[in-house]
Amino acid sequence: MALARVMAEVDAARTAGDPEVVAALRGDLGDDPDGRPLATRGTTHVSVADAEGNVAAMTTSNGECSGDLIDGTGISCNNMLGEDDLHPDGFHGAPPSQRVASMMSPTFVLGADDASVALALGSGGSKRIRSALLQVLVATIDHRRELRDAVESPRLHWDADHLEVEPGFAPGVAEALAELARTNEWPGPSMYFGGVHAVVPGVTAVGDPRRGGAVRVV
Repeated sequence: MALARVMAEVDAARTAGDPEVVAALRGDLGDDPDGRPLATRGTTHVSVADAEGNVAAMTTSNGECSGDLIDGTGISCNNMLGEDDLHPDGFHGAPPSQRVASMMSPTFVLGADDASVALALGSGGSKRIRSALLQVLVATIDHRRELRDAVESPRLHWDADHLEVEPGFAPGVAEALAELARTNEWPGPSMYFGGVHAVVPGVTAVGDPRRGGAVRVV
């Protein structure tokens, strides 16, 4: 219930273009000297950890991509097209040459020492990326749930003026969500709700079945 309210409030703030909220959500990575928004379909994510404590997380568009490869890596650059969620002023509303923002958010959760990585995760799922990651993070950090349970549990997503909801929530929760807003319940888990692929270094890893996730230990 609280998560649904947060999603609705953040969506309203983004739509309204509140400069303070937008700045806080965007953050400042300091790698774009022109101050332009940092620069998506067919998106996937890979989380990797090795026995020496090295961890990597990469989200990339491998379906509808830009057609460019980064020299010497074999990695395709993400496309620059985006979708309605990344164009608050409408398609073709941004000035020419301005990079389209990206919802892709490979994420690290730091350990208690602020030096090691306790969890690496990310998701494909266009505008559902933010809600998918939020729900897994809340489940693992706030509710101390096992990673597989956190990834495979039912999800919801606030979309403009209503809630998209996977089945499986407790009856009381489902009723409360229906009172909060109009809901559209899906018949089963769906790739619509993103695919969170995550690893707890040295402990476990989970590939989200919603998007054909897989785990390999070598």
